[in-house]
Amino acid sequence: MKFLIRVFSLATLVLMATLAAAQEGVPDFTVQVGSYANPKPTDFANLQGHGFLYANKRPNRTDVFIGGYESEAEAGKMLATLQLFGYDNAAVTKLNSEGGQPVTIIQLATKRVGDKVNWEDYLPAGKLYVLLSGNQFKILAGTFPDITSAKAHLAKLQKVGFKDAFVKNVNNVLLHEVTDFEMGGAPKKPLIPLVFEEKKTEEKAPETAKAIEPEVQKQDVPKSYDDVAIVTPKTNATTLTPKGVEPKAEEPTKTAPAKSEPAKAEPAKTVTATSVSFEADLPDIRPNVKRTSAYELQKILKSEGSYKGSLDGFYGKGTRSAYDQALASNTQLKKYRILAKHMTTPTEDAPKGTVQYYINHLWDDPKTAMDGLAAAKTPIAKAYRAYFMYVNDGPSKDVNWLMNEAIKEAFSGKKSAFPKFDPTVRYAYEDIDQMLTHLRYIHEVSADSPAAPCWLFRKHPSAALAAFGPVGSDSKLKLQACGGFWEWEDVKVVDAITKDLCGSGQMSEAACAKSQSQLAQLYLTPQAVSDDDRKALEAWNAKLWQGIDGWASRDPMLAEIATALKISYLQTEILFEDYFMNEGFNEKEAKALGLQAMKVLVAHHLERFI
Repeated sequence: MKFLIRVFSLATLVLMATLAAAQEGVPDFTVQVGSYANPKPTDFANLQGHGFLYANKRPNRTDVFIGGYESEAEAGKMLATLQLFGYDNAAVTKLNSEGGQPVTIIQLATKRVGDKVNWEDYLPAGKLYVLLSGNQFKILAGTFPDITSAKAHLAKLQKVGFKDAFVKNVNNVLLHEVTDFEMGGAPKKPLIPLVFEEKKTEEKAPETAKAIEPEVQKQDVPKSYDDVAIVTPKTNATTLTPKGVEPKAEEPTKTAPAKSEPAKAEPAKTVTATSVSFEADLPDIRPNVKRTSAYELQKILKSEGSYKGSLDGFYGKGTRSAYDQALASNTQLKKYRILAKHMTTPTEDAPKGTVQYYINHLWDDPKTAMDGLAAAKTPIAKAYRAYFMYVNDGPSKDVNWLMNEAIKEAFSGKKSAFPKFDPTVRYAYEDIDQMLTHLRYIHEVSADSPAAPCWLFRKHPSAALAAFGPVGSDSKLKLQACGGFWEWEDVKVVDAITKDLCGSGQMSEAACAKSQSQLAQLYLTPQAVSDDDRKALEAWNAKLWQGIDGWASRDPMLAEIATALKISYLQTEILFEDYFMNEGFNEKEAKALGLQAMKVLVAHHLERFI
């Protein structure tokens, strides 16, 4: 009897522990990116690798959210990322999971954020939902009134390929319905739909062409983001355009508002300059990724006596500790860390009175900037005037005329190298995407064109990133160095050492400006490197170090400088790799991009070693 009591007590404790554990880790925190008039998935392309984006339509706007998190701290990290990209209205939100109810659903698959999902494969399963938790999201189908109905539907799904699907209960508040927005746009419907029932008559045929729905669908999931689900919304109800710019207030009456005169418009009050900076936090280095850069760093640190572990290519605590020790003890590294603090790094400054100056200050001093651009009369100055008028006053004949004149003058005597763009055509500007794309074209062909300003990417993250990237090696487009990688001490130290090796007399201002623009491009809109380019980068890297090692062998002092450079170079390369992995690239792609970033950073200083 005592034995049975003990067994019963033990079972009770296990059950209580299980229930307690089940109550923990509920992903009921999310982050609202903002409220928009008519958002499109492409408007948020820069966020795709950071979290799963989903939308909830309201009568007059659409709320866009990202991710599901188990704690407010986790959600806060995402909030910081969104603010970095210029989403000033983003806010952490807690879902009302306590007010929800369990619903029966079928889980089809588990994916990681950044995975490419072929949504067409899942459409035949019926209405789709996602359950978000950190870096994972589950794809589910349903819902069902009870387990019996769900199991009946599960059997049909398993027969047609969903062999790993299973039935489970989920809090309905945590479910987010999958629409065209979540799928990245309307996916193609299956050419041959899955048929679960044998066709008995010809009259039944049209019904089998639909996606499979549960046989019994008596229970609807409550609207997760209207009256029921949100407990603590921390954002106002301001409706934004998809690019983060506030639209002008609508007239209270239904009559068409009179066209306001330009003198009475108040553009500067509608859109204010953002305070978001492009500070790039150092990425956490992955200890479970085997890489050549980490192996080479371990080799040089071991030769210096700071690394005691095995040469395994994994950047673990031992490698990190050895690197920190080298920073503290290596004389040359200590010297260049001090020097880096006093060397000039790229800024957004420009001489007063230049077109670049007026473009830089278009939002914080609109009147001075617009007057200056009007006096400049260059194509790029006209284009930025047209842009500013469009954002503030909307589409108009004046905007069209000014922008088309800018195109006409910029492309005078030149042929367009851009697909589907004819500079002889008169364009009507109805959306910011087209405006920024044509602005980029004018930048490309304008002689002595100023750099595209940092605020452009802060105010219109998705549209600007799409319009201004990618940039080819032969491109004349310039981008301002908007913080980014230049916020890292490691980048500044590498730059200080390589500038010292180059010598001031050998540096080309044009080469430095091009390098800064390319590094900004890699930070803002990185693109995967082709296999041929990857091999060329690896060959360049090998040749560079062959030249530096030969130079260092001439004198012990040169060897000290070369050692400091190699330690700093490899550590920075590793950080670049993890940055690009955080952007959604795989290990191979990140390695190539890391080398590309290193070449952009140092090649113009170290040409004599190649």
